[in-house]
Amino acid sequence: MLRSAAALCLIFALAACGQAPMGASEGASSAPADAPASAPPGPDFSGDFQLVGTEPFWGGRIQADGLTLSRAGQPDVSAANTGVRVEGDAGVWGVGGLVFRLRPEPCSDGMSDRRYGYRVEATINGQVLKGCAARPEDLAGQPRP
Repeated sequence: MLRSAAALCLIFALAACGQAPMGASEGASSAPADAPASAPPGPDFSGDFQLVGTEPFWGGRIQADGLTLSRAGQPDVSAANTGVRVEGDAGVWGVGGLVFRLRPEPCSDGMSDRRYGYRVEATINGQVLKGCAARPEDLAGQPRP
């Protein structure tokens, strides 16, 4: 009986200090108290994007219903939008012949006063085109090129 009373006193003493007795796991968390609640959210690649590049001039679109690349003097290239893959801090759309890779980073097309929130690399059959990208609604209030 003395052991039971001593054990009971120990449990109450530990509870008063905010510590659970050994073996008490109900409601206990395995994460340290100073651990962040969750990982910070990654870049937002949702919605449509407008793409633009210079030297050579090109444009493109990422939309729910497909990907499109337009270049001067050449027919447009279209592909199905199978969804975005996140690779590190980049969002990647497409496979094979047409791939768009966006990174969240301020960008200027060098030809206008428009501000873009993403840098883009468009790869078409091995050729890499560089430029800028933004959501259409982010460009709506900006000066036209």
